[in-house]
Amino acid sequence: MLYNFTISPKTLLTKFTTEHPSAHMAFACTNCGLCAHLCPKDIDFGGMFTASKQNYAEDKNVLKKYGYGGVIFHQKSSFSKLFSTTKKFTKGEYTHMAFMPGCALSSYSPSLVHTVFNYLQSKCSGIGIIQQCCGTPTRMMGDMKQFHAYHSQLEEDLANMGATTVVTACENCFMSLKTYAPHIKIISLYSLLREIGLPEGAKERYKNAPMMALHDPCPTRYETKIHDDVRALLDVVQLPYEEFKHNREKTLCCGSGGMLELTHAALAKEQMRTRANQTECESIVSYCQSCAESMSKGGKNGVHLLDLIFTPEFSMKQEAQGSLKKWYNRFNSRQMISALKDNA
Repeated sequence: MLYNFTISPKTLLTKFTTEHPSAHMAFACTNCGLCAHLCPKDIDFGGMFTASKQNYAEDKNVLKKYGYGGVIFHQKSSFSKLFSTTKKFTKGEYTHMAFMPGCALSSYSPSLVHTVFNYLQSKCSGIGIIQQCCGTPTRMMGDMKQFHAYHSQLEEDLANMGATTVVTACENCFMSLKTYAPHIKIISLYSLLREIGLPEGAKERYKNAPMMALHDPCPTRYETKIHDDVRALLDVVQLPYEEFKHNREKTLCCGSGGMLELTHAALAKEQMRTRANQTECESIVSYCQSCAESMSKGGKNGVHLLDLIFTPEFSMKQEAQGSLKKWYNRFNSRQMISALKDNA
């Protein structure tokens, strides 16, 4: 992103002493947080771009230029009755908990979502499930007024479920709830799985598999516990894996952050290829579905950790799916949740 506009962070900062970031530059930021983490002077360029996005978002004509129409469609659909629902259970020790798979995972595989949930139910009796968006796409575009409206809807749904603890499979959902709903306890699915253990059939399943590279999603850059727990799960299934040079808190964006595929499609594609080619491994495993898809778009084979754990017949390759298929999957997932019966 940097070299599309200037030659160094210093020249960029010098420019900002006399002018604000242009809309074209601001909407090229993936909001990944790497700049703030690495800057020896603690300068948060991402914060500057985020503030600029929020200022530009006040003019909907500017947002329209950067693909906001697609975001509006996504968010309105995500919060509609067609694609969102909740299911609360009234008996069990964990009726205060709700599993939130997130948009990308529900769009990818309804069967995987429900296999994971069934396993959680077997270990955490009474846990509920919510298929809902966290509103991150709106927030990434700078439209904070609309984000807070969507976030309020999510909180209302959780309150109606009596959910004081949320288990998230999506890293964006994890960080969004952690930041904007501090009164709710947030647990990463991967941390919970390390605590309750994996299905017996998953243990040692991949000890003879080819080497993969592990990609850490950038939203949870500072979540050391999640990093550790994911690696512990990979050790249980005995998947041979290698680390990227830039991993954990130094991880690089997969190319889908900040809604970059809408705002700067060519730049997003370039970042996907760049990140995917930073390993010689043909397959890259991640614990974020958007990241897994980005690695496939970047020319490698993106795989989700949950498939390795919960899909015994997994062919080690995700099926490419178009937008229509993804919405169909989300609808199917919603229908499967609605069909669940209370355990009372």
